[in-house]
Amino acid sequence: MSIVYSVIVTLVRLLLEVLPFFAVGAVTGALVQTYMSPRIGERLFGGSGLRPLLAAVTAGAVLPGCACTTMPMARGLRGTGVARLGTVAAFILVSPLLSPITVALTWGVLGWQMTVARVVASLVGALILGAIVIRFDSWFDADAGFGTERAGSDDDEDSCGCSGSCASESPQKPTFRRSLWEVVRDTSPYFLLGMLIAALLVTLVPEDAVPRLLGSSSGVWAYALAVVVGIPLYVCEGEEVPLTLALLAVGLGTGPALTFMLGSIGTCIPTVLMAQKVIGKRTTVFYIIFWFVFVVVSGLLFQIMYPG
Repeated sequence: MSIVYSVIVTLVRLLLEVLPFFAVGAVTGALVQTYMSPRIGERLFGGSGLRPLLAAVTAGAVLPGCACTTMPMARGLRGTGVARLGTVAAFILVSPLLSPITVALTWGVLGWQMTVARVVASLVGALILGAIVIRFDSWFDADAGFGTERAGSDDDEDSCGCSGSCASESPQKPTFRRSLWEVVRDTSPYFLLGMLIAALLVTLVPEDAVPRLLGSSSGVWAYALAVVVGIPLYVCEGEEVPLTLALLAVGLGTGPALTFMLGSIGTCIPTVLMAQKVIGKRTTVFYIIFWFVFVVVSGLLFQIMYPG
């Protein structure tokens, strides 16, 4: 019973800590879906060239938010009906990794070298992921439903509130309240399940387990453990910086430390669970595989360029 009680207390604490971020993401996504004009949306995020990817990556880097904020915003971006799947995937990757607050915190605590590595790796990784998904978009889109869903036309009733009498009229953009409901409806079940799993992990895994498990190493096993430990772990925005500092203090190499930092904040179990609803199962599986490769390669390159 004590374990069950501890899990419940941890779950409540995590929900109180993360729900404001989730709410901000849901509101932002609903605002984008409701009020972004088709012309502006097409100009920013439409098309298949480098421009929409750069726009999505820039938006993700500027907007504050953790991984649980990103998915509701991505759902709103998808709901505009103009952003391609690769564009949304690039936004999902970079958004939790970069924000003005976390970049400044990384600079102040970990130094300019780690900050530059974080920024460059995040931007380049998001562009590569988006370009790959766009290149093979027909295969990914078939699973995610992109191209078949448009704002205001994804429910049984059309935007004028009837089931048949005005079906012949051109669809209108949904109201903000309806857009907000769609975003919350699509992401909240996976968010709550992910929070429950995160609460179990936080309760059952000792506080000093991560530094003790990773130890003081820069070898292959250090990278592998950094990925295995970092990616499933739930870390709220900013918490990855003191965790990384603690790992460096116990002797972990700079490369595995960067791998852990990117993996822990970039994705987690709640993100993965919500992603399959936003970008489809195929893209989610590829997204996870890409994350493993991305964080390890980023850490290896950083270890080579800055070993001390």
